[in-house]
Amino acid sequence: MSEERPRAPRAAELSRISAQYMGHGLTVALGTLLFSLIGWWVDSKLGTTPVLTILGAFVGAGAGFYRLYYYVVIEPRLKSNDSEDEQ
Repeated sequence: MSEERPRAPRAAELSRISAQYMGHGLTVALGTLLFSLIGWWVDSKLGTTPVLTILGAFVGAGAGFYRLYYYVVIEPRLKSNDSEDEQ
């Protein structure tokens, strides 16, 4: 009558999961950086410093966070709906 304990994740599985979430973090950081740089470049051409740089940072961060939200919340929900439809 012993209860079975949940299995601890193996090292390979932990590595895969941590790499996946580090990739999501890099997506947010690089998106913010890229859009900030694009805003900075356009600001330098138009003379509107720092308006487009700040706008670019917000757009990049928003896009990165949406992508993170998609992979963490929406995609698992879609997969669970697909598996329920197959049954």
